[in-house]
Amino acid sequence: MLQHLTIKNFAIIEDLTIDFDTGMTVLTGETGAGKSIIIDAVGLLVGGRGSTDFIRYGSDKFDLRGIFYMPDLSEEGRSMLADNDIPFDDAQLMIVRQLDINGKNTIKVNGVSMTVSMLKALGTHIVDIHGQNEHQSLMNTSNHIHLLDHFAKHEIAPKLASYQEAYVTYQTAKKQLDSQNLNEQEAAQRVDLLKFQINEIESANLQVGEDQALISERDQLQNFQKIADALGASNNLLSNADLNIIDLVGQVIGELETIRDFDTTYSDFYEQTTGTYYALQDLASSISDQVDQLHYDPNRLDDIIERLAVYKNLTRKYGDDTEAVLIYLDKAKEELKQIENRESNQQKLKDAVKKAQANALALAEDLSKSRKSATAGLVTAIEGQMQALYMEKAKFRVDMLTLDELGPYGIDDVAFMIATNLGEPFKPLVKVASGGELSRLMLAMKTIFQNASGVTAIIFDEVDTGVSGRVAQAIATKMFEIALKAQVLCITHLPQVASIADHELFISKGENNNCTYTNVRLLTNEEWIDEVARMLTGSNITAVAKQAAAEQIEEDRQFKANLR
Repeated sequence: MLQHLTIKNFAIIEDLTIDFDTGMTVLTGETGAGKSIIIDAVGLLVGGRGSTDFIRYGSDKFDLRGIFYMPDLSEEGRSMLADNDIPFDDAQLMIVRQLDINGKNTIKVNGVSMTVSMLKALGTHIVDIHGQNEHQSLMNTSNHIHLLDHFAKHEIAPKLASYQEAYVTYQTAKKQLDSQNLNEQEAAQRVDLLKFQINEIESANLQVGEDQALISERDQLQNFQKIADALGASNNLLSNADLNIIDLVGQVIGELETIRDFDTTYSDFYEQTTGTYYALQDLASSISDQVDQLHYDPNRLDDIIERLAVYKNLTRKYGDDTEAVLIYLDKAKEELKQIENRESNQQKLKDAVKKAQANALALAEDLSKSRKSATAGLVTAIEGQMQALYMEKAKFRVDMLTLDELGPYGIDDVAFMIATNLGEPFKPLVKVASGGELSRLMLAMKTIFQNASGVTAIIFDEVDTGVSGRVAQAIATKMFEIALKAQVLCITHLPQVASIADHELFISKGENNNCTYTNVRLLTNEEWIDEVARMLTGSNITAVAKQAAAEQIEEDRQFKANLR
């Protein structure tokens, strides 16, 4: 449901804040006060087309904010939020939309930026807006199959799930087959490339870790003189110089030996020094051996540099390191094998596609039978609703055509048809001409399908235009029935609709400093009676009109209590 709406600098509205409640809320007021503007603002919050023409004169941008409480948001809607990393822990969506005079659009949902197209897709799961000339989900033929499936969901849902699983398997196999269907020229070119790459890598005889070992050896050769000098100097200081470290340590041992028996401390000094002496001798021997082994080979350095260039070239082409290059080699060999054996592979894939298609088709046909069985019940339900709305002569029909190819939802193309008068042919819903008929038809269908789309807020923008009397009363009753399961917001000029509502918001406009502003207030019970009376008689509210309005509101209150 829509909980809160803030509108700033939008059309004639400078700054307006509205809190909404559950149930049925009507918006009433004089023509031009801004009722439809409020609905337009909600429409932009759920992905409607914005324009700089909406910016209030003298302002540089409009700012719209809405808070929606959506604990029953559809799985598809939740998936969209998850795919865009939009938090939804508290089941609330705060949607912010701004548009400046330069055309810059800013949209955020729970603080996460979105495009208009993304918001529009998400908006279909939040609010359904139906205006006098606006046909949303019910008027969109592509949605009719989903509405039919929802009507008979207990039977159809498991069959649809089984079919869609089979359809995914079929599509996956078909995609694999298509990827193998290279023409001869493309195949030949790919084979030549793969053979070149395989030969290039294999001829290099790469070894994991070899490049790192070569780098270490290269560094030693490039720094040969520095290493030789350091090792030679170290060896000389340890044992070759006239005054070397080992001899000096030997002298220390001699001195300590004379006192080691006098105290354990001195004995420890002697033992430590002796250990150091032998360790230094071992070190001197190792360094001396290393000096003897030193050999500078410029040819070896050239060989190493050349070998490392091979590694660098291959890692630049096929991977970040030796392991990645070798993995690429394995993949290239496998692809080459598949292409060279494509005839046998293609036949296997063709067989897999044929089998998957046959399985999906069988499930689609079973699903289609269930849908055809469900149409009779749907026709009966819709026609029953239309009769309640005084469309006794109207007839409803569900047309089902078989598609040439399997689709995500089977092999059925579903379209709702209507004949509003006796003797008239059936026509698609979008071709229903009468505004009054269209309003009633939409209400009849929304009564049946109000839970199909998963939206929990439905907005009617003067859909009751062109009706009166008993038809108006029937429309009011249907709107309230819808409001029992979903929040309903309705702009109306009919007293029958206003009196049955749970809440009434009165929209008015005034002038201040040569500027027009819009005001909204929730009517008290007494003000509600006056507003319904005004609708009955016009600006001159008589005592009789007030009495009639009060009686109508009380009668509707008792009616609503019985339904709840």
